[in-house]
Amino acid sequence: MEAILNDYLEKIDKYLKPLPASERVDIVREIKSEMTQLALEGGLSPEQILERLGNPKELAGAYLGEALVKNNGFGLRRFATAVAFYSLTGLSVMFVLPFTGVLAVSLMLCGIIAPLAGIIQMAGYLLGFDTPFVVVQLGSYLAAPPIAFVYSIAMGILLFMLGRGCWQLTLKLWRSIRERRLRSTGRDKGVQ
Repeated sequence: MEAILNDYLEKIDKYLKPLPASERVDIVREIKSEMTQLALEGGLSPEQILERLGNPKELAGAYLGEALVKNNGFGLRRFATAVAFYSLTGLSVMFVLPFTGVLAVSLMLCGIIAPLAGIIQMAGYLLGFDTPFVVVQLGSYLAAPPIAFVYSIAMGILLFMLGRGCWQLTLKLWRSIRERRLRSTGRDKGVQ
């Protein structure tokens, strides 16, 4: 394979560093296979192949977006992949996706913390302890512990569901960006 194509593959590999090595190898192998196919079957020159594949940074960004969408879990490697994805997708995305992602995580955490606070206040009430650090106050109205417990459970469910919705919106945005990147580089699900 020509040096210019190898340089392209090395750039792709560099941009995909947040992914596990096995995934990077598979992606680079897939792109190399496509290059070979375009050269042999399409009779394209190395320059034409690179033009068809597009910017290596954008192509790697599309693969990173795909990796983020595949796994709905949350972890340190996924966070690193998200950071790399943001850096490769451009500034316009740097404002929307972080906002929805941070909002989703914050709302889900609040959805977990609110019922825990209600449980602590209710347990303190039942055991005869004063818990002044855990209160439900709506304006000047200070809810009694049994009512506060019900409010905290309802509020926790509402906040968690809102957070989950924001997370789904974030994933939907990632998918749309990935699809746009794949289309802009001439690669979509039908073209391999």
